[in-house]
Amino acid sequence: MNFGFNSNVRVGDATYHVQTEDRGAAHPFLDTVVYMAGRVIYKRSTSYEKFASGAEAETLAKKLHERLAQQHREVIAGLEAGIIPESPEAKTRQVEEDAPLHDGLDLRLLNPKSWFVAGNVILEIELREKNSERRVGDADVEACVEHEKHRNPCGEARTDAKGCATLKFPMPPHVAEGSSLVVRATDGSRFGELRFRLKSKPHDNTPAPVSR
Repeated sequence: MNFGFNSNVRVGDATYHVQTEDRGAAHPFLDTVVYMAGRVIYKRSTSYEKFASGAEAETLAKKLHERLAQQHREVIAGLEAGIIPESPEAKTRQVEEDAPLHDGLDLRLLNPKSWFVAGNVILEIELREKNSERRVGDADVEACVEHEKHRNPCGEARTDAKGCATLKFPMPPHVAEGSSLVVRATDGSRFGELRFRLKSKPHDNTPAPVSR
C-alpha cells in the first residue's frame, strides 16, 4: 500500500525529521524513523502481519492509515515530551512488535458533553494502561492548544491513586481555525494522548469541539 507521513519537529534548539511509512504487503511493517542532522537516531518498526491476515483490502487500507498516523503522532509526542531519544547519546532503537500498536497509556475524557462551558475548559481525565486496564496514578497530565507548529500550554495536573485528574483553564482567546486541543499524559517512558479539533463559531469566535 506504501503510504506515509513526514514531519519536521523542533524541540528546543534541535530539529528532527520524522518519517513514517508502510513497507507494503511483502514486508508488513509500519516504520517510523527519526533523523537529526541526517543521522538516524531512533526507529520504531511495528508488524501488522497478523492484523492484515484475511482482511479486505479497503478495510485494511483504512485501518493501516489510522495506525500509521497514530504511530507517527506518538513518536512526535515522545520527542516533544523528551522521552525520545532515550539517552544523551541518542542511540538508535528499534522496537519489533507483533502485537497491537496501542500498548501505552489510555486517556479517557469523563465529561465529553460538558468539558467546554462559557469559555472555560474543564477536563475530567481518567488514565489507564491500554492492555491491562489498570488505573495509573501519579502520572503527569498536561493540556495545550496546537496550531500548525505552535503550541500554547494551558494547564497541567497529576493523576491521583484512582488514575483521575482534573484540568481547569480558560480557553485561549482568538483560537485559529484548525487548531487542536491536545491532552497528553506521561508516566516514565509511557505516554498517551487525546486530541480534539477546535472550530470557531461564526459570530463570537468561541471555540467549540467538532471531532476527536
